Amino acid sequence: MRAYEVAFIGALCHRFPMFMPILQQHLDDFDGLLPHVLMGDVTRWVVHRFSADAADRTLREVLEFIESDFEGAPGEDRELVTASFLENLPQSGQDGAGVRALLGPALQEQLRQMG
Repeated sequence: MRAYEVAFIGALCHRFPMFMPILQQHLDDFDGLLPHVLMGDVTRWVVHRFSADAADRTLREVLEFIESDFEGAPGEDRELVTASFLENLPQSGQDGAGVRALLGPALQEQLRQMG
C-alpha cells in the first residue's frame, strides 16, 4: 500500500462523507484498508448514481475530484485510479457505460491509452 493511496482515500471520504459508511464497512470486512478494493466500491457507487440520475450534482463533483487528483498525481500514483476505477467502469453497451462521457480530459485520455 502506498502513502498516496491512503491519502487519496482519506481525502475522498473527507470531501464526500457519504463514502464514510462504505469505508467503515470495508475496514470492518478487511480489518484494514485495501485501497484497490475500496476503489471498486467507489466505482460501483459512481455507476449506480449515474444510472439513477446522470445529472446528479454530487456524482459530477466526485468525478471532478477524481479527475483533479489524477491530473496532479505522479505516474506511479495514478495506478489506483487507473486499475481500480477506470478499468472497472462499464464497457460500451453495458448498463451505466454512459458515465464514461462525464469523465474529465485527463481520465478520458487515460481510457484512450488503456484501449
